[in-house]
Amino acid sequence: MRQHLNKTVIRELYKEWLKWSIWLFAIIIILRVLHWIGDYFGEVEPAIDHFMYFMNESSPIFMLVVGIMMVFTFLRYYTEHGLTRRTYFIGGAIASLMITITIGVISMLLPVIEGIVLSLFGIHYPEHLQFHSFGYWISYFLLFIITSWLYYIIGWFIGHVFYRYNWWKGIFASFFGFVLVMLENVINGETVTVYGVHFEGLSLSIFTSIIILLLLSAGMLVINYRLVKDIQVKMK
Repeated sequence: MRQHLNKTVIRELYKEWLKWSIWLFAIIIILRVLHWIGDYFGEVEPAIDHFMYFMNESSPIFMLVVGIMMVFTFLRYYTEHGLTRRTYFIGGAIASLMITITIGVISMLLPVIEGIVLSLFGIHYPEHLQFHSFGYWISYFLLFIITSWLYYIIGWFIGHVFYRYNWWKGIFASFFGFVLVMLENVINGETVTVYGVHFEGLSLSIFTSIIILLLLSAGMLVINYRLVKDIQVKMK
């Protein structure tokens, strides 16, 4: 495995996705400012939520798109430069985990900056956003990372199926990905409704959810590797 662990590939992917994430944070911060303005003037109900929760709704979708784009942007590029499919796979898996950790760290730090900025305008940070313990936020941080990484792997899977097979198998992969997203929501305690059918969220501890999502991510990584290890790369 070590000969396929290319630090340059990991570094290039990480830097590129970090650039993409700037747009994500820019959009989220703009929306956050608008929410605070609306909350200040009493035009937004209910009261604004913690930035980490706010970000948790956007980061997984961003990583899902990154996973799909990984296939169509970098697979041929690295193959043309003489790198193996395993190098591409290992680099993508590690770099994606690194970028989710980075997004998570930034998302944990931004509420501190947010509180300082609000205090400059004489706005007190709502008490209901501060009641959780340090241990809770560490657990939630880990859950945030694993959830976002799972979405990347799901997007990667969809991209690989579309790239390797015909479009109808890609549609099936998209449906399967949708089922996995529903499953993730249920595991994280959210109720999912599809065509009037309700799937109640499970009442699991954060630690239990992390373990289940880790196992699910590992399984999807294996499937992705099986798809890419002998994939026919489409050259120009």
